[in-house]
Amino acid sequence: MQTAILLTLNSSAGRSLAQAKLRTVFVTPIFFGATTHDPRSYQIRFCVGPSRENGLVQELFAVASVGMPLFTPILMAVGKELIQVTIKGMVAKILKRESDVKVAVDALHSIASQSIEFARQVHQGDLQHKDKLYGIIEILARENRSPLRELPEPIGKTVRQIQVGDEGKGPLIDEPSAEVLRSHDTLELDEAVEMDVKIEGVFKTNGACKIRLLDSDKIVTGKITDAALDQPHNVYTKALDEGTPLHVVAQSTMKDGKLHKLFISSAESLIDGAGAIEEEPPKIRS
Repeated sequence: MQTAILLTLNSSAGRSLAQAKLRTVFVTPIFFGATTHDPRSYQIRFCVGPSRENGLVQELFAVASVGMPLFTPILMAVGKELIQVTIKGMVAKILKRESDVKVAVDALHSIASQSIEFARQVHQGDLQHKDKLYGIIEILARENRSPLRELPEPIGKTVRQIQVGDEGKGPLIDEPSAEVLRSHDTLELDEAVEMDVKIEGVFKTNGACKIRLLDSDKIVTGKITDAALDQPHNVYTKALDEGTPLHVVAQSTMKDGKLHKLFISSAESLIDGAGAIEEEPPKIRS
């Protein structure tokens, strides 16, 4: 008997995800209590369905092929949500977003608590204990570090972001998140903040730029992810030409506690009077 769990991936990430072998390595510990790198021991396999008509949606199926009928109703009821939330927790762990890891753990705990049968069959109720869930997320993030580097492959090339699974369930991976996931160094993703900057240089083709932080008069490497950059006479190229400051919303990746790259998602001109704020915004680490 086989049980299939449907997981929809927006963008072309589905095929690369399956090929990257993010398969049973994270599903097996959840359902069977052991981690294995031996394909002969895989009890759940991932398959990718054909592309949909618009070519941007893939269907990823997790198939339990070991003939375990006692899991059939449980997987059909909660399997999709469990997989989505687990991937979200793994991504948050790599991004070092502990608050998001906690959200994922709480969601996994809720799934287990809502089904007495599920809690009895899986780990003899281990998923009812949040400390063990944190341990599972940490192990899965470590074991899947290599395939998770491949997950955001289309971002920055053909798409700006990927929604894994359902909105609010699976993780939304944007360009700052993709930077951290792809890196072989240990990077950390800060929260988005408001700040005043000057554009010292920018490439319209890919958004790469040099940014002067006005509070510290320091020039840092950045990237503009705002779609407005593609438009003529946009706020960024205008500010560069005129040498005027901008009030921006930005998110930084950090390395060893220092700013690595600044990602700007929106901006307003300070000269026009826009962007003025009543309170001093959180300062970005540099």
